[in-house]
Order: sequence, then structure tokens, then C-alpha cells
Amino acid sequence: MLSYESGKQLILENVQPLEIEERSLSQSRGYALASEIVASHPMPLFNNSAVDGYAVLSSDLEQCSNSSKIRLKNLGYLYAGITEMIELTPGCCVQIATGAPVPDSADSVVMKEDVTLDGETVEFHQPVSFQENVRFQGEDIAEGKTMLPTGIEIGAAQLALLATFGHAQVPVFRKPAVSIISTGNELVDVDQKLEPGQIRESNRFMLEGLVRDAGCDVNRVLMVPDDPQQLKSEFQAAMDSDVILISGGMSVGDHDFAKPLLKELGVQEIFWKVSVKPGKPLYFGKLGKSLIFGLPGNPASSYVIFMEFTLPALRRMRGCRLLEKDWVEARLSEAMPPGISRLHLMRGQLNAQGKEYRVRPLPFQGSHSISSLVEANALIWIDPHSPAMPAETRVKVRPLDNEIVMEPF
Repeated sequence: MLSYESGKQLILENVQPLEIEERSLSQSRGYALASEIVASHPMPLFNNSAVDGYAVLSSDLEQCSNSSKIRLKNLGYLYAGITEMIELTPGCCVQIATGAPVPDSADSVVMKEDVTLDGETVEFHQPVSFQENVRFQGEDIAEGKTMLPTGIEIGAAQLALLATFGHAQVPVFRKPAVSIISTGNELVDVDQKLEPGQIRESNRFMLEGLVRDAGCDVNRVLMVPDDPQQLKSEFQAAMDSDVILISGGMSVGDHDFAKPLLKELGVQEIFWKVSVKPGKPLYFGKLGKSLIFGLPGNPASSYVIFMEFTLPALRRMRGCRLLEKDWVEARLSEAMPPGISRLHLMRGQLNAQGKEYRVRPLPFQGSHSISSLVEANALIWIDPHSPAMPAETRVKVRPLDNEIVMEPF
């Protein structure tokens, strides 16, 4: 049985970013950038006004005060987008809009609220600092500066920058297409009445949500009974996907058919079983360019294993720079018993208190627990065979993007 670290390493060694494609700027949000973006020109492109006001020579207003006001002749109006410049001479000013180019003959801008109009002249009440209210060429972004690295995910801010530098088409990594197959004779659909021994199937809905949250596309989502012929047919049909997630059927029970059926289909088994609780019977294999993850059937196990093993693989396929959230350090809010023989990724509640985190393990850690999924916003790393830990012990915690209702602690 592999360690957590060895299992994750083996997965990532077998995963590469998918091919690069061109997408229009408006359709590139949520993709990972496939090449770095370098500033092709400075920003701002030219000196411009930071306010609505009047461009002046600051030397004209050195002696200005409320008791000694100075009047300057207004030569006109410079608005944003103007192409013809108005040049200043001493004793003159020019009205200017926010974003309009500042003439080379001016060195400052006085806010409109700080002047009084008097016919064709403008009355100033106080001096102005040299270069006040001027945005300078290149002060935000220097020409040639790398602004976006390869692998960064394109969000609203990145869209603004790409548009600023004229990238109407954007090179991005293709998103993986994922198929999800949930297996089990005991499973019925969400709208079905339950008979004794049956449960409503939830994993495929959970996994589809996780896959979409991971920025991937979904090919098909199926629920299939433990029938070898039907399972084999659906597994084979799913092999046109980049990734196949199979929930259940990966253990050693008499009706756990998934693993032998994948072998019949020619899938290369990379490993089976990791020394992790929950989720020991994790399966990982390959067939051509398709990756196959066999996830536990219990929902809490399936969720944890997806987050720790499948999610980093999907993000690498997407070409992302960051594969997962960093572990953070937190203090235990209560004492913990000694660890078990495997790494235990406990579900817990993480809370920021001042400048540090505190974490409270959930009382019920069953691998079948649905409640622990909606009540947890973190995974707590408990080393195998770790000694008992008193409250306030520092532990390693992985934050989860899961909104919970949490009482203060």
C-alpha cells in the first residue's frame, strides 16, 4: 500500500497539461494561460490627468494664496481621447478631463473644485505641487514587464489586462473532459422512493460539482448497477474522456467488479490503495491518454480523495500553476487521541482568530458521513501513529472552499 506522498507523486508523474488552443478574449475566462503575457507598451501610454481640472505650470502659482489669488487665461479644453494638443505658455492654463493627455508644456493639474471661473480666466486660490495629479507614462506598467505568467487562471482582472494590451485571441490550455460513473446495486435515483436496503445516489452529483468547480467539462454522468456486462460497456464508452471517475466497486467484495473490468479493457493499473483514511481503496490507471480514478463509494471518502489526489491532477491537465491550496498551521481547539496506523485526513472547522487559525475536528468522522461534508471547511493532517495531542497543539490544515455554519470556538 502506497504512502500519501508516493501516491500523489505517481499520479502527477503521469499527468501533463493538455494541448493549447486559441480562444477569444471574452471566452477565455476560467482557462489557464498557455504563454506569458509581456507588456508591449507602457501603461499609462502617455502622461494624463488623474482628475477633472486645469493643467498648469506649477511655477505660475508659487505665490498663490487665499489672500493673493492668481488668474490664468484658459486656452481651451482637453478631453479624454483628444488627438490635437493645446500647448501652454506662462500665465495660461487649459481645462482638462480625467484621462486626457497632459501637454508637455504643463507639469501639474489643479482640481476643478479648487478654482473659481471668472469669464475667460480661472482664479486659483493656492499653490500646486510640481507634478500633482498627473499620471505618468509607464508608472503603472513598464514596457517589457512580464505581467501574466504561463499557467495563471484567467479571471476578471486578467481579462482587463489582456484587453489593455490588445489580446483579442488568447492561448490557453484545453480543459479536461470528465466522465463520472457511480456504481452499486443499492443505489436509486434522487426522485425514487426508497425500499429497504436502498439509498439515494449522491456521489455523482457531488463529483460533478467538484469537477465543475475545478474548471473542467463534464462529458457524461451515469449511475450503473453492479452488473459486469453493463459496467464494462459504460466504462468502454467513457474512455473517450480525458478523465474517468468511477465511484465504488474498487474494494474486494464479491460485487466489486470495477477493477477486474478495467483490466479486461486494457487499462494499465498504476496503483491501487493508499495508506490514507478515509479512502484507502483509491485506484489510478491509464488507457491511452485517458486517466482513470477509482474512488471509494462512501461519500466522505470520495470527497477527501478527490480533493487530495484527483483535483491536483485535473489542475495540472488544465495547465494551472497552482495545483492545490497550501497547508496552513492552526492550533487545535481540543485534545486529540493518538493517531491510527494510516495518515488520517480529518474533517474539521477552521476559524481565523486574530492573527492565527484555530481548528476543531468534527466529532463524527465516518467515511459514509454526509453531515461531515457540509459541516467541514478544512482537512486536518494527523500523522500515522502520532501521539495524543493536547489542545493548543499546532497542526497542519488544508482549507476547503466550503461554506459552513460554524459556532465560535
